[in-house]
Amino acid sequence: MTPGRTIRAVRTADRLLLLGPAILCALAPALADSSPRRPSDLATQLIVGAQVEVKGKFRPDGSFLADRIEVNQKGDRGEELRGVIESVDPQARRIKVLGFTVQVWPDTRLNREPEQPASFEDLTSGLRVKVEGRRFPGGTFRAQKIRIRQHPYPEQKIVGPVEAIAPSGVGVATLRVLDLPVVVNGMTTLAAGNEPTRPAVYVGLGAGDEDDLLITERNQIGSHLGLVGELRLRSESLSNPDLDPSSVDGKDVPALFGIVGLLTEFDTFLAYAEALGEHQYYFPKDPSSVDQESGSARGGQAYVRLADFPAPGLSLVVGRQKFYESRRWYYDNKNLDAVRMFGDYGRVTFEASVGRDLFDKTRNQRDQNATNRIAEVRWDLRSDLALQAFYLDREDRTELRDSPRILGLRVLGDPGTHFKFWADLAHEGGTRGRLDSSTGQVIVRDVQAHALDVGLTYRPRVVLDPSFTVSYALGSGDDELTLPAGQQPQGADGTFRQSGLQRNRASLNGVVSFRYYGEVLDPELTNLRIQTLGAALRPARSLSLDLLFHRYRQDVPSQRLENTELDANPSGLDLRLGSEWDLVVGYEPRREFELRLTGGYFQPGRAFPADATSSTITTVQAKFRF
Repeated sequence: MTPGRTIRAVRTADRLLLLGPAILCALAPALADSSPRRPSDLATQLIVGAQVEVKGKFRPDGSFLADRIEVNQKGDRGEELRGVIESVDPQARRIKVLGFTVQVWPDTRLNREPEQPASFEDLTSGLRVKVEGRRFPGGTFRAQKIRIRQHPYPEQKIVGPVEAIAPSGVGVATLRVLDLPVVVNGMTTLAAGNEPTRPAVYVGLGAGDEDDLLITERNQIGSHLGLVGELRLRSESLSNPDLDPSSVDGKDVPALFGIVGLLTEFDTFLAYAEALGEHQYYFPKDPSSVDQESGSARGGQAYVRLADFPAPGLSLVVGRQKFYESRRWYYDNKNLDAVRMFGDYGRVTFEASVGRDLFDKTRNQRDQNATNRIAEVRWDLRSDLALQAFYLDREDRTELRDSPRILGLRVLGDPGTHFKFWADLAHEGGTRGRLDSSTGQVIVRDVQAHALDVGLTYRPRVVLDPSFTVSYALGSGDDELTLPAGQQPQGADGTFRQSGLQRNRASLNGVVSFRYYGEVLDPELTNLRIQTLGAALRPARSLSLDLLFHRYRQDVPSQRLENTELDANPSGLDLRLGSEWDLVVGYEPRREFELRLTGGYFQPGRAFPADATSSTITTVQAKFRF
């Protein structure tokens, strides 16, 4: 494509970004359809005929509100009830469980945990039981096997095939299981095979993440509107970022952050807009420095989406939207103004987009000057193995021509019940420019660089649910970093740079995510080698504790570190940057509330002066969704 055609194509895409929302909003009434259909935001694993295990509770209207759904991908498990015996009819040999009348036949097998025989006379009100069988046409449950459980608690769980699916409002769907209406909303978690849990219903773009707002029946306004929000209280304390024992530096930064969003959905049409506000205080640890206070209010995401357009399985999204992938290694939820297409065809999903940052002037200049072309394809080879491919092209039309093209391949595996692994391999091409301080000229070089991030987690599944992780990451460096001042580099630049949209956050087996390259250093993976060892405990579904150790080395000796929390630069004479310990505690009793505590301790290595001292960071964050 010629330069003129490229510019015209970008200008056309930019016009679409501005006109698209208005055009699609005008079409909304025509797109609305009163006929029931499968909710477009329901997870694709939930289909009619899928065998599911639903944990939840009954509501006063007789419906069953799902807290967690597990999809059995290995076939028919029959039908089951798991709950407390409500009443017993000895004459008819019947019991009542979860409102179902259960007929106990002479050939029904009965036992008591752990492995003891039982009889009908052992069935008394208040016992927790597991009933396997089939329903009669009239609704009576014919028991084939009844197992009396050891520990009494008010369990409510049903197992059976999904018989029907219907929408029930914005971000809410109703499944029919065992002829019961099962309500699924944004608080319902879904587990399929060995895949990580995810929302059963996600409203918006792609698979949900921890930063998504929460939509339930409580925040709906009628059948087509939803009002969502989040309040986040955060306090961060950073000490000695310059690693200099002779100075007092660092900061304490308490902050308040809020989001309010309005969502509307008509069948295949969805529109979303949000407003963001934040206020923070900056208290320097140096007593001679001045305290600061800042705040802002601005627009956030604002987009429209057409599901099953222009063909079944495709979705078109236009407007300001988040970009997210699970490891946040390529990109995270930076809001970009984009035209974007999603595709979902079962085991194969993909997305492709062209976008820019058109309106947010608070963002860095690199984001404002770049036209971003992003594509991702995921292929689930099996329930425990997936391949992903990424392509990012960030075209910079300034004289620096900082235009990376990153091609990446990811393998995600969860074989068996004890191991989980990942592997990210990336190649960076394109061009990168820099201003030569000695001549005042811009030097532009081709880029040929690479990076990888591989890791393995072992989960023995014993008491307290411990897990152990080992990982290694490498971002290549370049000999240019070791050249004497004034000497020009030759050939391609071999320094890998991440996209600039990354965030390098994820969770291992925990409740909350964290900076997996270190809470203190938190570096961009460039000219860097990182070894990580981690141990974690998950004593309850709502509570986790992670302890991590990182060791850092440069790939090529350099006096620069890219995008870190430190204010100190290495000497460029030694590769050993140092090591870090991190502690992460997460607590999430419900999806409406999350508490996160993190701490980090960085010990400088020989790349820094001999008198360099450690740096620490502590962060406390409470998040409320409504």
